[in-house]
Amino acid sequence: MIVARTLLACLAFVTGLAASFGQQPDHFYNIDTERRVEGTIKQLIFESRYETSAPFLILLVEENRTGNVYKVEISPAWFFNHDLHKGEKVKITGSLYTKDDTLFIIARQLQVGGETFTLRDSRGFPSWRGGQMKGKVRRQGRGM
Repeated sequence: MIVARTLLACLAFVTGLAASFGQQPDHFYNIDTERRVEGTIKQLIFESRYETSAPFLILLVEENRTGNVYKVEISPAWFFNHDLHKGEKVKITGSLYTKDDTLFIIARQLQVGGETFTLRDSRGFPSWRGGQMKGKVRRQGRGM
């Protein structure tokens, strides 16, 4: 009985912690599921990903090799300052997860048009963490 209560309390804590960061428990960057996808942009979408935050740039990308379509989370719209277009070829490195039979990638790095954009560090922490730093110059997703 005590073990069950402890387990239930731990589960409630973890769920509450994920909610406090505005994320779903299954929606986080996992370096163990990282993969690279080369494909074509099929659609650009701006949608809410986290509570109380700016809309995110989301790409629907069709993988060249398999034809799989991925919903790729790039970054908050205010952070990414490069024009992308339907039909452009991209290379994405990111964390893969599946939800409701949909393939998702949380992007860490995006290559397009000869440029590389680093969106997260090697551990998956977002380059935009800390917010929009008003009045200060901030790197806008440009990579190495």
